Parts: sequence; structure tokens; C-alpha cells
Amino acid sequence: MCINTAVMSFLHLFLIQMLRLFSSFCCIHHNRITLLIYEQYPAVPKLIQLCENENQNLRASAVRLFSCLVENCDEAIIQENVNQKCINTLLRIIKSSSDEEEVLCAMGIICYLPENDHITQWLLDAGALQIIKHHVELGKGRDRQRRNLVENAIGALVRFTVPTNLEWQKSAAETGIIPVLVQLLENGTTLTKQRVAQCLAQFSRSSFRLSRPIPKRKGLWCFSAPTDIGCMVHEGVCSVKSSFCLLEANAVGSLTRTLNESDPGVCEASLDALLTLVEGERLQSGSKVLAEANAIPLIIRYLGSHSPGLLEKSLNALERIFRLGEFKHMYGPSAQMALVDLTQRGNGSVRSMSARILAHLNVLDEQSSYFS
Repeated sequence: MCINTAVMSFLHLFLIQMLRLFSSFCCIHHNRITLLIYEQYPAVPKLIQLCENENQNLRASAVRLFSCLVENCDEAIIQENVNQKCINTLLRIIKSSSDEEEVLCAMGIICYLPENDHITQWLLDAGALQIIKHHVELGKGRDRQRRNLVENAIGALVRFTVPTNLEWQKSAAETGIIPVLVQLLENGTTLTKQRVAQCLAQFSRSSFRLSRPIPKRKGLWCFSAPTDIGCMVHEGVCSVKSSFCLLEANAVGSLTRTLNESDPGVCEASLDALLTLVEGERLQSGSKVLAEANAIPLIIRYLGSHSPGLLEKSLNALERIFRLGEFKHMYGPSAQMALVDLTQRGNGSVRSMSARILAHLNVLDEQSSYFS
């Protein structure tokens, strides 16, 4: 028995050292190590099995290596090997492990798992949403490792906010996570803010269809109960948990402030969220909300951005907003010079869109060669 125990201890120690060695290499030569392990296809299910090992040091080393690999992996291999048992194991680690790095890595694995319906439903069934919210709240304003954990937790939340599945969105909103997300726009890391804005944008795309129609008064006007006040954008009765309304969540101001961030990824994600308020028939009312939040001058400022994504989004937004006379007269003059410059130096689509906006501002004729 003593010999067997000694052999097992030696094997565990050897495996731990090997896993740590691979993890260290992953940090330096990520793509090469990932390719090496995936070429040895049987190593993937073995690695996942080690994530379930009862030896904490061995398990933690395996979880760390798996977290290094999963971000840039072949999704087909992950989907073939990650099952509900694996999901339950990862969540159990997050809930109960005393090793903060292991918890961080386990949350990182969940963050980067492929966004398919099976995996998301397994996570939902295993209670992932409450665990995610708990760690988001626990990590606010704490040390760097805790803040990294919040980044991964919000990344894990994103899959539950997709507008293609209202039930997942409702399950996420019912945890009370939306007000927490809004707070993180003020004090989160750059990556946290970007992922938060992505979540809020996806929530907001469902708000119009979830906004409850305002009931009509019945009977004599003076004796009937007062009607609910409708949302000025969604034209119905909104709430944070039932329709994920950005106005009800007081998110518009926070999103507007993040437009001042230096990171283009944060700015682009926040702009995406704000522009959900002017989609379709909500252009007039949504533009008023953006104007009241002083967001439109910031959108105009992006006309000078070196980020192609920000430039394209700002042009598309202003092309719609400047169809409205009120906003064209209020903000058009401040955008005019930048738009003229873009017609001179921009590529084909940028030149064409800039010219279209200048036509709204009566600066260019719609027959101009800039449209071609």
C-alpha cells in the first residue's frame, strides 16, 4: 500500500509539473502549444478528465491549462468533449474552490466556451446565472485578480443576453443583474465595460417587443384609475426586469460617459447599445433621448476616429439622425467640416455616406459625384 501510495503521489506530482509547464508555455507561445495539443487529439478529453480529479493541485493545474487553450480552440473539438458533467464540475469549482486562480480559470473556460444552445442550456440548468452574479458583486472594487474574475464572469453572461432567446434573457434579468451591469460601466475595467455594453445592447434589442401596451382608461375619465406612464422610446410600460429598458435602468447616462473612453472597443460597444434606441420607428423619440444625454456631439466626434468600426457606426447613426430637421439644424453645423474632410480622404463607402449626410444638411446636391 505504501509503495502504491508513493507511486501515485509521484505520478500526481509529475502530472502537475507537466501541466504547469504547458501552461507557462501557453502564456508565451499560445498558438504553437494549442496546435500541438490539438494535434494530439486524445489529449483533450484526458485534460478535461483531469479537471474532475479529486487532487486539488492536479485539478487546478489542468483547469489552468484548459483555460489557456479554450479561448482559441477548434470549437468542434470543445463541443465534442464538453458535456453537462464537465459544466457541473466547472461550476462546482467556482462555487467551492479556495484557490482563487483556479476559480478565475474555471470562469474563463465558461467565458470562452462555444455559444451553442446545448452548452448555454446546461449552464442555465446548473444555476450558472446566480453564480455569475455572485462573483460579479463579490469582485467589484477588489484586487486585480478579482477584477479579472469579473471580466470573465461578464464574458460568461454574454451568451444569456442574446436577443434570439427571450427566455434566457428573462432568466438573466430576473437575477437582478442589469443594475449591477450599469454600475460596472462606472467602475469596471476596460474589458468589463466593453462586455457590459455588449450585454446591455443585446438586452435592449428586445425591449420594444417586450414593452407592455398602455391600457386604455375605461368608464368616466374622472373616476378611472390613472394610466401607467409610457416609456418615451418604447411607447409602452417598461421595467428593468420585464423589458430590459435602458431608460428604466438609468443606463443611458453611463453608456454616454463611456463614449469618452480611450479604448475603441469600449466606445464601439457602448455606441451599439445607445443606437438600439433609434432603431426603426424609434428614430424621433430615441434621438431626443440621445440629445438629452449629450451623446450626439460625442458621436459627431467619432467622425475623426481612426477606428473603422467607430467611424462606420457614427456615419450610419448620423445619416439617420440628420433626417430629422430638429437635429439637423441643432448639430449639423458642428459635423459639417468633418464630413467634408471625409468626402476628400475616405474610402468609397465612407465618401458615399458622408456625402449622403451632407445632402441632408443641404451642403451637397444629391446628384454629386461623391455618391458614385
